Amino acid sequence: MNFIFKYLLILLINFAFCINASIYKNLKYFETLHADDLNHKIVKRGLKESNHKFNKIKEINFQTLGKDFRLILTPKKDVLHSKFKAYSVDGDGKESSIHIDHNSFYDGRVFGETTSHVSLHMDNDGVMTGFIHLPEEIYHIEPSWRHLPISDNRTMITYKQSDIKLSWELDNLNEFAPKTCGYIKEGLELESDDDEESPWLSEVHREKRQIDQYEYTPTKTRCPLLLVADYRFYQEMGGSNTKTTINYLISLIDRVHKIYNDTIWQDRHEIDGFKGMGFVIKKIVVHNEPTHIRNGDAHYNMNRDKWDVRNLLEVFSRQPDIKRFCLAHLFTHQTFKTQSVLGLAYIASPRLYSHGGICTPGF
Repeated sequence: MNFIFKYLLILLINFAFCINASIYKNLKYFETLHADDLNHKIVKRGLKESNHKFNKIKEINFQTLGKDFRLILTPKKDVLHSKFKAYSVDGDGKESSIHIDHNSFYDGRVFGETTSHVSLHMDNDGVMTGFIHLPEEIYHIEPSWRHLPISDNRTMITYKQSDIKLSWELDNLNEFAPKTCGYIKEGLELESDDDEESPWLSEVHREKRQIDQYEYTPTKTRCPLLLVADYRFYQEMGGSNTKTTINYLISLIDRVHKIYNDTIWQDRHEIDGFKGMGFVIKKIVVHNEPTHIRNGDAHYNMNRDKWDVRNLLEVFSRQPDIKRFCLAHLFTHQTFKTQSVLGLAYIASPRLYSHGGICTPGF
């Protein structure tokens, strides 16, 4: 198959590192920035009208972290699928469609910096979430209420990426410290077995060996995502606001998309490789309350004090909607029984007819 993302079916990310964590513990330095400190200027009005009061902003000026920023921005939509849908789900499983203003997401650059990149979301109060990528540093902007106990809803925090205290770097100082990310290989699915291998799959392997002899350009370059936020993530990271939760997830995936899109994929140094692989968000589901349990069946969004991380991943993988997407991603905000685990991924089998993996039908 020519779609690199089909090696993964489900990825579980836990934001437990935010629980009881102090911003002073995680950052060496940060500053606050108020929405009133931003200077907006309309350089050129868009072709389409929008009710978003900041829709026509094309330039933003502000000062933070000892630097004057002049951002030149335009609305963007490339991270959202053409059939993108977002839903809020209550405890009974009832879905309510949520409208998302595509024009509140911006792409651009810093004036005078030819190699810069800016990706921002701006809400109706003028609060920004995103990053500014300069050659020498990456600057992050987030709402301050996520990190500061007493905070104006229109205040943001700004910090440099070099000032982040990464938890896994601290863990590496201790050889006995548990790792924070892991993966699951189900049974013997990934073990090669020539006696049981189907003729069709053997043909795939022969084709791959032939492909290795020349440079290969993929024809499918976008992985359609299903993003699911449980009620804990909705409360803690989304401030109990569905649109805030959705906008946060879109901004997060946009950053991941840029990393993949800019990466050159190559098997050997003597070939040029290829780039331009990335993600599009096709559906977002936000649970605004715990799921009511019936007939004793477990649900990934049920009210439970602590989950075993693998058990939660397996329960989430049973959702019938998952098979319609390249990758399903669950966001939660809880402490697992193994407290050090932040993320767990299921790596699907390359075998024919298995769920996920390189032999899954195209999306």
